[in-house]
Amino acid sequence: MQACVGGSPFNVAIGLSRLGQSVALLTGMSDDMFGKKLSSVLSKEGVSQELIVEKKLPTTVAFIEKDSHGVPSYSFYGEGTADRSLLSNDVSVGASKPKVIHLGSYSIVAQPTADSLLALVKKYSGECLISLDPNIRAIVEPDMNIWRNRVEELITYSDVVKVSDEDLAVLYPESPPENIIEKWLATGLKLLVLTKGKEGSSLWSAAGSVDVDTPNINVVDTVGAGDTYQAALLYSVGILVESYGDTWIDKLSEEKLHEIGSFAAAAAAITCSRQGADLPTKDEIVSFIN
Repeated sequence: MQACVGGSPFNVAIGLSRLGQSVALLTGMSDDMFGKKLSSVLSKEGVSQELIVEKKLPTTVAFIEKDSHGVPSYSFYGEGTADRSLLSNDVSVGASKPKVIHLGSYSIVAQPTADSLLALVKKYSGECLISLDPNIRAIVEPDMNIWRNRVEELITYSDVVKVSDEDLAVLYPESPPENIIEKWLATGLKLLVLTKGKEGSSLWSAAGSVDVDTPNINVVDTVGAGDTYQAALLYSVGILVESYGDTWIDKLSEEKLHEIGSFAAAAAAITCSRQGADLPTKDEIVSFIN
């Protein structure tokens, strides 16, 4: 066995920091040996811990087994752990209003953290950009009704949503993906992305939609690929928000969508080409594209 730090929003935070963005992780973190290791990695990666809430509870542990194609399956051990125990009065984004709040994976359904994060999203929706990646983990919460209800509620407050075709198949096994995409876009999303592994990704905005191919690489490990795509996606969107403010949506032409999707796909490909969730820097992505 090989011990690695990780977790979906944890990976996204590190990915954004490696892309040169100012980012903080909001979570409950244990004071046990695993929590201390997580904290040291965040420090090394330049991710702010000002929003971390220390909990005298265990750290969630996940075991990952990969098949011959590098595709992972997971086992989680996390009942009563620090990251699932955020209370409403634990949740704060500090003194300055954030430009982007991103959330996803099992923290959106594991209580009491789930309701604490929902309250945060409701408070800041319309005040800053809200990003969501459902990143379904049925082994943590097997009831898909809970997932569907919470995802659909969060989407009504979100601006950017990335979802995988695997997640849509688990959430809506009886519905074609295009039906769900149409339904979600009707809520007023500004950017919707569907990732499809080696089949590429599709991006939608008010200006239209584009398909982006997945780069041809030697796949070593797909763990962290979705988180990498998410971090690169938010990096590109963040630049638009920084440059154009509330009018950033008007810049999402089909050409810009393809540029954003290609950058994110290249980033994910780099992560898949190496062991573990080892997210790339901007220079690595640019070099890969060139």
